[in-house]
Amino acid sequence: MTGSTKAYKASKHKVADIINQQWSQIQSDTHFNSYQIRILDAIRKCRTPALGGYLYQCSHCGHVHKRYNSCRNRHCPTCQNTQKEKWILARQASLINTRYYHAVFTIPAELNQFCLAYPRQMYSILFQCAWQTLDSFAWNPKYLGAQIGVTMVLHTWGQNLSLHPHVHCIVPGGGLTAKNKWKDAQGNGKFLFPVKAMSILFRGKFMAQFKANMDLQGLVIPPEFISKLYRLKWVVFTKSSFAGPKGVIEYLARYSHKAAISNYRIKAISSDKIIFQYKDYKHGGRSKSMALHPQEFVRRFSLHLLPRGFTKIRHYGILSSKYKAIVFPESKNASILKLDWEVLWQQKGLDVTLCPNCKKAHVKTHGRNT
Repeated sequence: MTGSTKAYKASKHKVADIINQQWSQIQSDTHFNSYQIRILDAIRKCRTPALGGYLYQCSHCGHVHKRYNSCRNRHCPTCQNTQKEKWILARQASLINTRYYHAVFTIPAELNQFCLAYPRQMYSILFQCAWQTLDSFAWNPKYLGAQIGVTMVLHTWGQNLSLHPHVHCIVPGGGLTAKNKWKDAQGNGKFLFPVKAMSILFRGKFMAQFKANMDLQGLVIPPEFISKLYRLKWVVFTKSSFAGPKGVIEYLARYSHKAAISNYRIKAISSDKIIFQYKDYKHGGRSKSMALHPQEFVRRFSLHLLPRGFTKIRHYGILSSKYKAIVFPESKNASILKLDWEVLWQQKGLDVTLCPNCKKAHVKTHGRNT
């Protein structure tokens, strides 16, 4: 089965439990806007009687059990697994038989205040400048001299739920020349493009678009703040190539439809403390525990609720829809995305129609539970 099996196991504690615990406070807290409150309300009601559901009866033991509807909100840690698996299958249909590379573009924490005030604009600039940086190096004959493709996934969080906007990029190790011929990247799989040079170009492109966008917003950015941003080291991180297409799919399973925090990381909930696990990447990725007040936990979680309709997974270059007919003429993404969810999980070895009581027969729809 692709991805972490933790995602498919029931968690003892859930983000929904914390939201329910703090619901009265959330509704009266002016820090939350109506859009955020609607999302939090959907998450707390996910797979509960509030959203209705269906009754299923076993043909063997006669046991009747309830299955409640999910909220299907992309920020919900509980109900992303099916959509994630469908998306991964669609990506499998668009794999190129070549090396793949992983790059991460991060903006400095000093820009967080603007990400909170103008998330749609700032995250769009992040996507655009990361792509423009990779595209510029790709067309340079010194490095490749071809049109590459990139799949990008936006993450706005750090392991401790702080605001940490960055995009993960999966890049095939090659591209199409102007004559539509495939050309492999140089570097023998160790690197795609030079990191320091990419960091400088990315900073320049981002700052240009940032200043132009803030001018449109009517904001006057102090010159000393601009100078400080130029002096900072902008982080562009790259990893060596994946071990074949399978490695790419495993990566996508971990990152594509991830919420700010998974339920399994929450270890304890009380009236004054939420304890959750996180990885301390400053100290070798060691697993540690953090305790936050429930109100602070919900506040941090809400920092990562993306603007309405904002696309967090994007494809560029030869991985975009423009090139699909040329590069992937036999792609069957449409049929994959319409695949019935029960059939999908059965194909992955998990029979969701098996009676949870006797485990000897299949359950059939018995009626609505509203």
